[in-house]
Amino acid sequence: MGDRMFLRELIGLEVETISGRRVGTLEDLVVDTDGGAIRYLLVSASGSVLGSAHRVDERGRIVVETDRIRVEGSKIVIN
Repeated sequence: MGDRMFLRELIGLEVETISGRRVGTLEDLVVDTDGGAIRYLLVSASGSVLGSAHRVDERGRIVVETDRIRVEGSKIVIN
């Protein structure tokens, strides 16, 4: 299963944009149960994104819309 990861391996990883901007730490994700694609990442915010416009859930986590992620070492990279 080299091209697959368990959710428990992803939780706690740093999330950054493709340009290297740190978003925060992955706390959870939401999967589309019809198609199986990742819909949203739920991320605890870092200082670098505070003040910018973003959606926040009821627990104060940033809701990042995405349909795929890439894991590079100990971080998750999003488009």
